[in-house]
Amino acid sequence: MTTTILCSLRLGTLALALVAVAAAQAQGRSTEADALLLMQKAQAFLKTHGPDKAAAEFNRLDSPFNSRSSINPHGDLYLYSVAPNGFQRIHGKNPNIRGKIMMEMRDADGFYLIKELVRVCFATAEGRGWVRYKWPHPLTKVVERKQGYVERVPGQPELCLGTGIYE
Repeated sequence: MTTTILCSLRLGTLALALVAVAAAQAQGRSTEADALLLMQKAQAFLKTHGPDKAAAEFNRLDSPFNSRSSINPHGDLYLYSVAPNGFQRIHGKNPNIRGKIMMEMRDADGFYLIKELVRVCFATAEGRGWVRYKWPHPLTKVVERKQGYVERVPGQPELCLGTGIYE
């Protein structure tokens, strides 16, 4: 009986620990407001430093825009860019995407995410918005539902910046 009680206590403790980890992970995710604030700071950086210096900064894996920092407190946000033809000059997590036309890129369900991000950014009056798709989480590498946010860069008709949150 003592073994049964100890086993039950250990299982109960393990279950509580798993619940605590799940709750911490849920709380440790960026929100839409976090993404929009990061985007504001990125747009300000770009305006102050120009497109070349901004691209160099936004492409650094250890940039505060792409890693845990005061402007990216959970470290799960990063910046990317799209041009009207799907060219990606900036990608803060995957250097293999930079400098390529990615218009045909699909998510895990076959959804053309770059085509939709380009449409939202360049073919809408607002020039900004959210797109849902599935993408690997930058920290866990697990494919999850994501909301990508894109917005046109003022004065740069061929540049749209993006970031996104995981649901």
